[in-house]
Amino acid sequence: MTNPADNIEQNGGKGQNENKKGISRRQALKYIGVGTGVILVGGAGGTYGYRRSFRISSADAERLKNVKFVVVGGSVGGLTVAARILRAVPDADITVIEPNEDHHYQPGYTLVSAGVYEPDEVVFDQKSLMFPEMKWVKDSVKTFDPENNRVKTERGETVDYDYLVVGLGVQMNYNSVENFAEALEEPNVGNIYNLDKGIKFSRLRKEFEGGKFVSTYPQGYIKCGGAPQKITWLSEDYWRSKGIRDDVEVHFHSHQHTLFPPVPVVDEAVKPKIEARDIHNHYNQTLRAIDISKQEAIFEEERNDGSKREVRQSYDLLHPMPAFQTPKALRESDLTAEGIGGQIEVDRETLQHKRFRNVFGVGDCAATGAPKTAATIRKQAPVVAANVIDVALDREPYAKYDGTSGCPLLTRYGRCMMFEFDFNGELVNEWLYNSTNETRLWWHFKVRGLKSLYTNILLNGYVNV
Repeated sequence: MTNPADNIEQNGGKGQNENKKGISRRQALKYIGVGTGVILVGGAGGTYGYRRSFRISSADAERLKNVKFVVVGGSVGGLTVAARILRAVPDADITVIEPNEDHHYQPGYTLVSAGVYEPDEVVFDQKSLMFPEMKWVKDSVKTFDPENNRVKTERGETVDYDYLVVGLGVQMNYNSVENFAEALEEPNVGNIYNLDKGIKFSRLRKEFEGGKFVSTYPQGYIKCGGAPQKITWLSEDYWRSKGIRDDVEVHFHSHQHTLFPPVPVVDEAVKPKIEARDIHNHYNQTLRAIDISKQEAIFEEERNDGSKREVRQSYDLLHPMPAFQTPKALRESDLTAEGIGGQIEVDRETLQHKRFRNVFGVGDCAATGAPKTAATIRKQAPVVAANVIDVALDREPYAKYDGTSGCPLLTRYGRCMMFEFDFNGELVNEWLYNSTNETRLWWHFKVRGLKSLYTNILLNGYVNV
């Protein structure tokens, strides 16, 4: 039996329930073509005028020549801000602190786990993505000292700064689920948020011949909040195409009260589609432990009357999700505050720290309430870069982040619902996305287009407020 991803390549992604509504394929391809043109300009070097369009005045640039900018974290948030600063101030003194020599395109993890990408398609050489002008400290931050404008690394190096940008991201908290780490080593458990375990899950999904598949969604903030749903739905679709769907029970257990609560309009559209596929959704349930010997996932369910009870779910194949947390150096620093889960305390619009004027946060580690996705970086990074430059020039930060983020919600192989939304969960740019429809076009854009936007536009600093 072939992988449905292979069939997509053969038939152009045409599948069940072709949707004729919304913008035409020709129209949307035109919009994508415009974006591709921008990629070519940015990725190939572009014109002199395009490069200069991001620069500040020569007088202001001269004032910033000896200012020390330090960016902690070399993933998409940190690198995009650093690149954007260098676009504005070509001879800026900018240091990036990042321990890893491999850069992972994490939005592609789901596609690796679904058998669409090969693992090497989501791993890049870190140095190749950094500007030569960036000073690279290959280490992790051990402590932040915002009172004295410096950080100390794990190897003992002290790095002073005038202005600091923190883009450390978030990571899974294995300790939030009893036996989580041990379960990941079992032959029937995988997790798509780790590349190696995602590769394992891809194999398990392919070899699965029937039984009970259990997938979970955690409590608290989460990196890419749509990913647990995506892998659940893609796995179901794979087993359907393989002809064994009647032999598989699919269960999705979520801490949330519905499938996609951040955007009610999308939730109302996607929920009946998923329920029609005989996927069993269980709400208000938080994974607390895994009983490996009995092959049971143990949940705490919050009932309508406020009481709680234990729920045990047996499994033959398990995709468990723990809670997330920021790195230790951040969550134990003076940059966070009570009640925000160890995130950096920032104004959600300017992304400037609420107590330390020369510190900014970007991306997953920032307490903005926005989703933790690469799509959020596209809107946040230029705001951070503009505001840190303004503050360095003794001006008030003017740029404002409006909460816009986005999600390519992969509902089945060859089908995707693409949308952007704001702080209030309201759809934006709906004229382009026609968000509540599953389309082949947006599947191809997710698979073929977004990675190019990531590497050639975001990481090159070609984003503006």
